[in-house]
Amino acid sequence: MRRRRKPRRKPPKTVVVTAVVGVLIALILVISAVMIYTERRQGPHQAGQPAPSSERTRVVSTTRIAAEELLVLGCLYELGIPRENVGTKGRTVHVRVTKPPSQSRIKKAFAPLEELEGVSVRMEHPGLLVITMNGHTWDVIFEGAAPMSKTRARVAIIVDDIGQEMAPVRRLAAIDADLTFSVLPNLPYTQDAARYLHRRGREILLHQPMEGKNGVNPGPGAIYASTDPAEAASILEDSISQVPYAVGVNNHMGSAVTRIRPTMDALFDVLGKRRLFFVDSLTTNESVCRQAAAAAGIPFASRDVFLDNVQDDAYIAGQIKKLEEEALVKGSAIGICHPHEATVRTLEREVPRLVEEGIEVVRVSVLAESPNGWAGEKAPVRHGAASW
Repeated sequence: MRRRRKPRRKPPKTVVVTAVVGVLIALILVISAVMIYTERRQGPHQAGQPAPSSERTRVVSTTRIAAEELLVLGCLYELGIPRENVGTKGRTVHVRVTKPPSQSRIKKAFAPLEELEGVSVRMEHPGLLVITMNGHTWDVIFEGAAPMSKTRARVAIIVDDIGQEMAPVRRLAAIDADLTFSVLPNLPYTQDAARYLHRRGREILLHQPMEGKNGVNPGPGAIYASTDPAEAASILEDSISQVPYAVGVNNHMGSAVTRIRPTMDALFDVLGKRRLFFVDSLTTNESVCRQAAAAAGIPFASRDVFLDNVQDDAYIAGQIKKLEEEALVKGSAIGICHPHEATVRTLEREVPRLVEEGIEVVRVSVLAESPNGWAGEKAPVRHGAASW
């Protein structure tokens, strides 16, 4: 009796795609080597004979375009786009689709390209992908894609408690959205984190420690309910000096302090002189920060939703949905979270979803309520800061 042969198992799709992209990269390297070898074999031209530089330039340019096109087509293959639905003219690729792929799918398909040196990929809007390779730009146009939808609402997401370690900071900074980061003073990575985030274009706040009502230690450099207002102002000055590029301040804990008007008046006097705005984390319903900010004439905003009081993916996703619903009702909303593993993981998944659904993620300074002018004059508008 003949033994039945077991059917060969098909390789996973991801393995196939990785192999295809690998072959394309190898092909480009081979083409480049051939170009260099050909140019060397040509050698110097004889005297009196014009060097056909224009011809060589044309051949090299055409070869490079062909190699780059292979990479782009390989990524479109990963999206499941049939070859007959793709047309190329120069460095413009027209893709005919019945329904445009989601931005997250496109980003995943073109991720191998971003790993190559000197290559950048960005989604201008649902119908246009822009790729830069070798100093040249490729436009991938999805012709069946709907035009970019109007923004339905805006949210700001502040990540508090930055400064303890760098790993979550790097992951959060890699999320393609304008998250805001609030940095604690007197921590091992206070200044490193602030500088790292600034280089990546993220907005930075000082997360000023303040006494709460629960007896929990607010950390070094804290302001207490018993702190004299003048001393509180001095502590705030020191904290601000520790966080480079901070454009505003929000409170870490603080339910015992933000209810004391003389202390908040002293703190907001400092913020006014330094042209910094304030975000009330709203840890107590007895907060006097809004009134004190109005009296001081500084831009002000307050938290709407805490996103991660419970470290659970489903809970955090639900709170982000609550933030979205709040924004759809009011036009905008502010959420606060922390660099916990579950929070980072959930933000990596949920922020792209928000953007796809027309919820714009903005810097918190955009949502700060700004008084008209500053002490009778218009204050300068800084990069990432609220207009005063």
